[in-house]
Amino acid sequence: MKIRRVCRLVVLTLFLAGSLCFFEVPGYTSADQNSLLKEESPDKVMPLEELLQRALLANRTLQQNALQVESRQYSLRSAESEFDWKFQPSANVGISGRSNTSAQTRGVSGKISKKNSLGVEASVTPSITYREASGSAGGVGASLSIPLFRGFGREFNYDAVHAADFSLATSTRNMYLSEVEIVLETVTLVYEILRQQALVNLFSLQEKRFKGHVHRASIMEDTGLSSPIDTYRARIRLGDVQEQLTVAREKHRASLDRLKVLLAYPVESALKVKAPLSYAPTRISDKKAIEIALENRIELEQSGADLLESERKSRVAKRGLLPDIKLVGTYRRKTFPGDFSEFDVDSDEYWSIGLTSSTDFSRTREKAIYQQSLLEVRRKKLQLQTRSDEIISEVKNRLDALKQEEQRIALRQDQIIQAKGKMRLAEIKFSHGMGDNFDLLESEIEYQQAKTNVLSEKNAYIVGQYRLRAALGTLLAR
Repeated sequence: MKIRRVCRLVVLTLFLAGSLCFFEVPGYTSADQNSLLKEESPDKVMPLEELLQRALLANRTLQQNALQVESRQYSLRSAESEFDWKFQPSANVGISGRSNTSAQTRGVSGKISKKNSLGVEASVTPSITYREASGSAGGVGASLSIPLFRGFGREFNYDAVHAADFSLATSTRNMYLSEVEIVLETVTLVYEILRQQALVNLFSLQEKRFKGHVHRASIMEDTGLSSPIDTYRARIRLGDVQEQLTVAREKHRASLDRLKVLLAYPVESALKVKAPLSYAPTRISDKKAIEIALENRIELEQSGADLLESERKSRVAKRGLLPDIKLVGTYRRKTFPGDFSEFDVDSDEYWSIGLTSSTDFSRTREKAIYQQSLLEVRRKKLQLQTRSDEIISEVKNRLDALKQEEQRIALRQDQIIQAKGKMRLAEIKFSHGMGDNFDLLESEIEYQQAKTNVLSEKNAYIVGQYRLRAALGTLLAR
């Protein structure tokens, strides 16, 4: 009886030793971080460079912004058309008369006009008309309008053109900022997907390991070598890992769907991503980084353009305080009104020259607009100063964040070494019957969590480098 019991213990010891060898975590001690990201052959694997290119080309938000820029181009062309040569033809068929006579009339006329940047407008109006009982007659008219005070000058007359040009430039800058945001969002999603993918692989491996622990604990409980609490503990840990695996898979799927929407990629199609996990530490002084940012940030350029535009509008508003007086000259020879409702053959020539004005003497509205423009200039100056301070603060924060990430990576790597030693010690104690499976389970969880933390911190550092480049204004070429 005693010999049989000894044989059972020997067989059980050999089985447990084999189990430990079988369930030992392969590759955890020497595998690179990329091993956590290995999966079966995917249907479609897109590297980070290809993902960024597709995002810039296919993203629907960027396409909408491009249409907005194109619309602003048409607005500019519309404003410039005010100074083009214009030809306005017209035709008329009707009845006209005087006293007790009337006759049918037919005629065509046209107006050729041109306005220059100073506000001077000239026009010529040729016409030809046929009237029953009187025959046909032709005429020509000319007019010249010269603004003397308010409307004279390129800046005042080109106000709509300058406003449209400013709007186009603003839309173009906003397009660039949208591209930067799309790139940052794409990079963030890609590395989040890789992190969740690593967690899925890690928790799957943990699930396999803990199933082995549950199996061993059940056998040891049946043979009386361990208590039921060891089996319960292993089952609880297995349930925790399975729950974490479910959550990681759901987050991975949600992040992947967000990326597909961002790329305008079919949501129902399979997609897997890859990106480099290596990086070169960022080494740049705060002073140099701030100089680069102040030179390249498009937001600062936009704030400067806003200030210049507000100053221009203020000058236009100031000119609007002047009286609106024009010198107008006209000349007509055998000409008819534009609607051909009358036919006057008694007047061979007609000319006139004089001043016209439609100015409000108080000009209350114009004065209020001018004062508002001065306030707007002051507001834009404050915005420019604030924007500069915000950029400096953002650059410093990005640099500090990278330094902190480097420190965290070093701490996490040290935790891997400590957790690895603790796990090996727990395995030795457990294999020699000097401890229960609690220490072994806890040490494995700590070791695996430490490796996952290092991967997460490295991903955060890489994304932080992209954000620093965006803060410097050098992420995308302009």
